[in-house]
Amino acid sequence: MTDLLEDEFGDIIGKARFGLNLSAEDVAGQVGISTDELEALEDCARSPTRAESDALAAVLNLDPERLLAVARDAYVPDPVPLDHGGVRIRVIPYPPMRVYQYVVGDVETGQAVVVDPGAVPDQILGALADEQWTAAAVLVTHADADHIDALPEIHEALNVPIWVHPNEQPRLPGLENADIRSYDHGQRFQAGPFEVEARRTPGHAPGHSSLVLRDLVLVGDAVFAGSLGRTSLGPAYYAEHLAAVRSQILSLPTATRLFAGHGPPTTVGEELAHNPFFAG
Repeated sequence: MTDLLEDEFGDIIGKARFGLNLSAEDVAGQVGISTDELEALEDCARSPTRAESDALAAVLNLDPERLLAVARDAYVPDPVPLDHGGVRIRVIPYPPMRVYQYVVGDVETGQAVVVDPGAVPDQILGALADEQWTAAAVLVTHADADHIDALPEIHEALNVPIWVHPNEQPRLPGLENADIRSYDHGQRFQAGPFEVEARRTPGHAPGHSSLVLRDLVLVGDAVFAGSLGRTSLGPAYYAEHLAAVRSQILSLPTATRLFAGHGPPTTVGEELAHNPFFAG
């Protein structure tokens, strides 16, 4: 997998400003720059000075040192193993949408789950064939188009149970005769060889959930390496989004691996140490 972060400095400050429901005029005035200069920073059209980065961090409740590290391209998470503890992860990227999909296999049983199939179904099915794995289920963290657009083809080819939060189920495409099963927060359910724990992490989508499988978490768009998924439900949900990531994901052991829908894999320890949204 590429080690390129999903979010740059401008993405981070833009997401924080949106979440805090602050206008460009509000933030620019407090920082002492023009709205045009703020727009250039949010568009990643130029790099900030140290003073600008620190001032933005203060206004937007971000950690100044961690934010500056992103601005200076000084932070890249350490490599995360894709084959560990009897679990092998196949990553299927789709560069046009900068999205990652996953096939997670249990090496001993040869069974696997498909996670958030958003594109290139032939590549997803090819990963199963390459590993000689049998699919046991499809797991959906949330039903944004870039995470489910390939679901009809995957369902037709595999015809396995599809697990999704009930708040996301109405957003699924038409799936004839599909075995759609619901999970809720705190529920543990069996998907082939994996006991999966659902942890609701709302903010990005109505029923967005992070799914814990052994020593890894499929976090969807809840959190990215060095950043946060956009709080697409609106600023009223921003505090809840931050709190959910902190309590449901970052409370896990520091070695826990995190696989997001966008950007490189990371760990709980990496995010506790480097994510500008979660200092302290």
